[in-house]
Amino acid sequence: SVWDESWNTDFCEVELKILDNVGSRISGKIADENNAGLPEVEIIANANISEYPKVYLTDVNGNFGFDIYDDTELLPTRKGDDINGVSTLDLVYIQRHILGIESLNSPYKMIAADANNDKVISASDLSEIRKLILGIITKFRNNESWRFPTSRETLDPSNPFNYSEKVITKTDDFDKTYNFTAVKIGDVNNSAKVDDLDKRSETRSNDKVTLNVIDVKVNEGEIVRVPVTSDNFNNVSGFQYTMHLSGAELMGVEKGALNITESNIGNLGNGIVTMSYAGSEGVTLNEGEVLFTMVVRGEKASKVSEIFSLTSAVTKAESYNGDLKVGAINLEVRTAPVASIELYQNEPNPFKGQTTVSFMMPEAGAATLSVYDMTGKLVVTRSISAVKGLNSEVFTKDQLGVSGVMYYTLESGDFSATKKMIVIE
Repeated sequence: SVWDESWNTDFCEVELKILDNVGSRISGKIADENNAGLPEVEIIANANISEYPKVYLTDVNGNFGFDIYDDTELLPTRKGDDINGVSTLDLVYIQRHILGIESLNSPYKMIAADANNDKVISASDLSEIRKLILGIITKFRNNESWRFPTSRETLDPSNPFNYSEKVITKTDDFDKTYNFTAVKIGDVNNSAKVDDLDKRSETRSNDKVTLNVIDVKVNEGEIVRVPVTSDNFNNVSGFQYTMHLSGAELMGVEKGALNITESNIGNLGNGIVTMSYAGSEGVTLNEGEVLFTMVVRGEKASKVSEIFSLTSAVTKAESYNGDLKVGAINLEVRTAPVASIELYQNEPNPFKGQTTVSFMMPEAGAATLSVYDMTGKLVVTRSISAVKGLNSEVFTKDQLGVSGVMYYTLESGDFSATKKMIVIE
């Protein structure tokens, strides 16, 4: 029965479960492969009694401890910071593992490489991680950022995916310790920071890859192919960066000496384009060799130097040498070489019916094309409103009226050039 202060009474039925002990204290630690404790991991504790499940957090050193009053399942989880420790360098390591060049040297790194959690390390994992690096996705599938194999198990390197992230504690496990290993998905070189004070970083070098583009004009609505070259592409295994475009839209990318395709870029909108390239070994290319070509469409009249800038805004700008050390990468815009007028040899030559004289103009302008005989006598002259690019003029034997050796001269402004042609019977 129950009653209140005025002695009003009533009754209710309750179910009382009597536990056979007053609780057991359990504890443990969640740390990465290098024993760095991971804070703020949620420990979901689930038992077949009221008030469960409960959630506990690891402290700044990755430790946890609490009392249990029944057999209790423990499941660690931590979401967020998916990009922590993940870069194109990880893709290089994973690609080398897949190709059998250099295997990942611990079962925990293999678990980290299995980004899609299908228990196999494959090209689909590379694709998943690359999308995260490029900013195409911001989270791994199932919204998981870390995995937590229980340290009670000894993982088999030949089958590292046979593990559990859950343990069942017993009420008689007084002062029992349950440890878990924290594995950052996508990070196979252990560069993920466990907290703001963690100072770890990849091994760095003084290497710098310089990408070169020519500063050409881009008119509004014009589609222009911009080749990317390098004068110092020496022993490079990969690179990544963020590119900002102003006044132009990226239409696509074409592979050159590097097998770079649409899958290597993230066109995120608002002029932000990310790129990630990973090779299986260091590559050296000749100076000026085209690495890849960007295809852009002008949104207004501008120049390449005004369109492109390289930053670390989304995908950090860095390169990786053949020793898998981290270096820098930058973009250099070079002045376009001054184009000149060029007069070509007539085709065919010799000829007996007609022939074509062609010439190249860097800009539209007035030109004069004259033909002379062996004595220097003017045979025919044409005033031409030449267009930018290739221009062609056809001459027939009847127009020239003579046979034998003749000369033709192109004049435009201060430019003058002369070549020989032969008319045969």
